[in-house]
Amino acid sequence: MQLKELLPFDTIVIQCHNDPDADAIASGYGIFVYLQKHAKKVRLIYGGAPIRKANLVLMTADLGIPIEHITTLDVQPDLLLTVDCQYGEKNVQHFSGKNIAVIDHHMVKNSAALPPLSEVRSSYGACAVIIWDLLCKEGFPVSANESLSTALYYGLFMDTNRMQELRHPMDRDLRDALEPACNQGKLFRFQNCNLSLSELKLTGQALSGYDYYEYGEGHGFAIVGADECDPNILGIISDMLVEVDIIDVCVVYCMQAGGVKLSIRSCVRETKANELAAFLTEGLGNGGGHIRKSGGFLEKDALTAAYRQQYGYYPTQLKIGAQRIIAARMEQYFLNQDVVYAGSKEAPDLSAEPLYQKKQLKIGYVRATDMYPAGTRVEVRMLEGDQNFSIDEDTFFIIGAEGEVYINKEAIFQENNEAVDAPYQFHGEYAPLIHKAIRMKGSDEEVMAPKNLTACAKTCITKPGRRIHARCLKRMTKVVIPWSDSYLLGMPGDYLAARQDNLTDIYIIKKNIFLKTYEPVISDIEA
Repeated sequence: MQLKELLPFDTIVIQCHNDPDADAIASGYGIFVYLQKHAKKVRLIYGGAPIRKANLVLMTADLGIPIEHITTLDVQPDLLLTVDCQYGEKNVQHFSGKNIAVIDHHMVKNSAALPPLSEVRSSYGACAVIIWDLLCKEGFPVSANESLSTALYYGLFMDTNRMQELRHPMDRDLRDALEPACNQGKLFRFQNCNLSLSELKLTGQALSGYDYYEYGEGHGFAIVGADECDPNILGIISDMLVEVDIIDVCVVYCMQAGGVKLSIRSCVRETKANELAAFLTEGLGNGGGHIRKSGGFLEKDALTAAYRQQYGYYPTQLKIGAQRIIAARMEQYFLNQDVVYAGSKEAPDLSAEPLYQKKQLKIGYVRATDMYPAGTRVEVRMLEGDQNFSIDEDTFFIIGAEGEVYINKEAIFQENNEAVDAPYQFHGEYAPLIHKAIRMKGSDEEVMAPKNLTACAKTCITKPGRRIHARCLKRMTKVVIPWSDSYLLGMPGDYLAARQDNLTDIYIIKKNIFLKTYEPVISDIEA
């Protein structure tokens, strides 16, 4: 969907869900400003109860957002566009339009019910990111509009627990692009009007009702159910909970319209909060964020169906069902995993596993010094997250089969790849880019311009190269890297691998990447 597809309609109503939050208001405002610039007759509305939350009252007043609370829509518009929600949902008051459109970042319950004019990106942390991206693609100068920049930034800020649960690289792109354009004074006011006295009481009650579970000697996790509240309150509760000495990981949840909101924290390197969020919400909703702080959402219909399947009946209260499902999945996560410490004496010996070698594939490469001088520290942004590298004279960036980026020394690159005279074409979801580049000039830091890796890339063909031993995983497996404070995660179907010439170099290869890039080694006898 493109925003210019809205322009043929004369009268347009933008509708938020019945309890509009900062993200819904900002998203609606972004479309409102765009349509108003094109001289359209446009209104921004919502049903339900009037906005009373202090930060939202401030937001709409200080940024001049003309949102209207209505109970009836007397004149049917040419187009009714719902933002941060989907037409026909229970938390969206029914109004009629001659045509319907949807822009949302929540899971689609029934794709057949979506109108042809729709844009739903469930992997994004906020609907505001979709609006920002659509505006940028139309060449709309978002950063030149302080109120709009502040609104969209604050929408993402609130829906990702103060930027702590960013899920997609586009979330980080909005943050970095709009932060300099925001009114910082207004943002500060909004951010410090989030907790009322009643919510302070709610926080204390939630903390006193924790459930604690041990999953190993000296290790434990906690689950807390809070009364319905702003997602930001969940972050406050989980931040406090994970400070308890015997709690390594915690999940705090509350009921919301359409499902259950989660806030997740971890303070141990063997558990990444974002991966736990993805595990807890798989098949039930969506989740993600940072390795220490993340969040998610469980869809009501999917949750009740899972409960019925697992326990044979429908829960009388969704909160009870949520608690049991979360606890069961947490136990499954911790009790059904293997942790491998690469390079240790206890690490598995893979020498008896089948041998594989790389297929000949076209991938991308960039000589790093063609982009930045040696000594530059760069941050590469890709779908898997942000990674930091230092550029040497012989550094090469490799763009893998799934758009992942890693680095090689020139000798290793030439040993394993053959450059060809053909342009590189990227076909993934998010083109990796150099998001930050900094080098020292004397005692000062020089900040250099970001660059798109795929635009600078050339094509190479992988050689069969080094062989690896690998086995398909049957259980969730974490490979802890000695020189890192993180780990590599493998799920059933992924592969645990080690180089034939260095069996202590153990790592994970994702199933989709393994099947695309590796093939069995055929022995002389088999041949």
